Amino acid sequence: MKKHTIKVFLIALTTSLFYSCGDELEIINPNRLAADAYYTNEDQAIAAVDAIYNTLIIDGLYQRMTPVIGDGRSDETKSRSPWAFLQQTSNFTVPGTDDAVGWCYEGYYITVNRANQALENIPLIEEMDEDLRGRLLGQAYFLRALAYFNLTNIYDNVPLVLSVPKSEDDFFPSNQEVTQATIYAQVEADLTEAIASLPADYTSVSGADSGHVGRATLGAAQSLMGKLKLYQGDYDAALPYFRTVVESQRYDLAANYQDLFSQDPSVEAANPGRIFWAEFTQSLNSVFNWGGDPSVNWRQFIALAPTYSGADFYDFFPTQFLVDELSSERTVDGNLDPRYAATILSYNEEEGLTQAYGRDYFLDRNLNYIAKYTLANSGGDPFTAGINYHVIRFADVLLMYAECLANTGDIPTAAAQVQRVRDRANLPDREAEFAGYNLTQFMNQLAHERVTELAIEGLRYYDIKRWGWLEDSSRLSQLQANDDEFDTFANGREYQPLPQGELDRNPNLVPNSAN
Repeated sequence: MKKHTIKVFLIALTTSLFYSCGDELEIINPNRLAADAYYTNEDQAIAAVDAIYNTLIIDGLYQRMTPVIGDGRSDETKSRSPWAFLQQTSNFTVPGTDDAVGWCYEGYYITVNRANQALENIPLIEEMDEDLRGRLLGQAYFLRALAYFNLTNIYDNVPLVLSVPKSEDDFFPSNQEVTQATIYAQVEADLTEAIASLPADYTSVSGADSGHVGRATLGAAQSLMGKLKLYQGDYDAALPYFRTVVESQRYDLAANYQDLFSQDPSVEAANPGRIFWAEFTQSLNSVFNWGGDPSVNWRQFIALAPTYSGADFYDFFPTQFLVDELSSERTVDGNLDPRYAATILSYNEEEGLTQAYGRDYFLDRNLNYIAKYTLANSGGDPFTAGINYHVIRFADVLLMYAECLANTGDIPTAAAQVQRVRDRANLPDREAEFAGYNLTQFMNQLAHERVTELAIEGLRYYDIKRWGWLEDSSRLSQLQANDDEFDTFANGREYQPLPQGELDRNPNLVPNSAN
């Protein structure tokens, strides 16, 4: 990030120093220039898009709150936090009056606003490489699509803001005619633009973004489009997007599952299965990135590390259901599924589990703790944890692809995708068995496979919701048996409530079913 010097200009309003009625001090900060003064060259266009990516690592997004809301409401974790927001989010009783309800909401609208600024102003830059312009716009469309996809899945009927506010009325958008279908349609439109503009990677492009790693790619946009269609139950439409990603040969499964959650930059960079992620660092900078305006002094650590850690905040712990799922099948060598230790921290001498945070086990040996996205298997300072957060990874795409294949009548090919994921964990080859399942049997198996591969990655709750389990009394009873936090679930509480502060400020905003 380039450092800018703030220039201060003193404007004299009279011709005489001695007889002036007053002076006006105007401070012009180059970091906060008006749009018509800022968007003049391609460096500024790149910086504008980089600012959208920057929002991915604030508290409301992937630093903490977006994963926590998904994980807390699943049957994979339980909250033991003294913080009411986390307890009540996990048991579906959080009120809209809790200020923390708005952190995701506000964070994603920062993303949306920055994307809107880029989409409106980058086309107006006169002297700019056209291919670079297209790639930058594609990234802005992708990031806006991601923001709205998450917003509607967390809050349902949120306002759809597609331009930079120009008047006072624009600051009070309405959601009265907005439905999730409306938002999904806009996400699809944005992803269509992104798919048309994004490269497969940045190694073969020429321009100022050449060689950049971590920017949105064609594969990321295709994966999200497939997920969008899947969440709408449109398996036929989702299938070709997932197939294209899987057959592109650009992605693969990393040999060592635990490497997926390393904070070693070289290990992260070598992961062939990462498709899109939020990038955190082990910086020792002084300012914690809990939200608000970023600065060059941001620490940029992933706050899940202390939030989930049994040695630190210990706000959540794994349910017995999750422990049982990850213990249910041995490897071909008779060992514990390697995903267990990468996901759950336990003490078990027979399984060779005797270490915690890089030293001899010192926690309560009768309890289980969360390992994933913490430093449980390596040790270190959780407040400098630099583990990148997977927004889209290849194993998830393979399992979503399998779901689409099965629901469009091709269970044998779906079984092959599932076994590919199992092979990385060295589990027995059950492809032929799965291929002979009917759809109900296969989907039950797939639900298990998604838990063991993707536990505590913010996905399980949205699987539960989109599969209709919350409306199925027998399924809901099973969820309650897995996690008694579902005992207080009630219809209409599938979403987080809209922030009461927003409802109070905006007369055009109406509540959602959770308010």
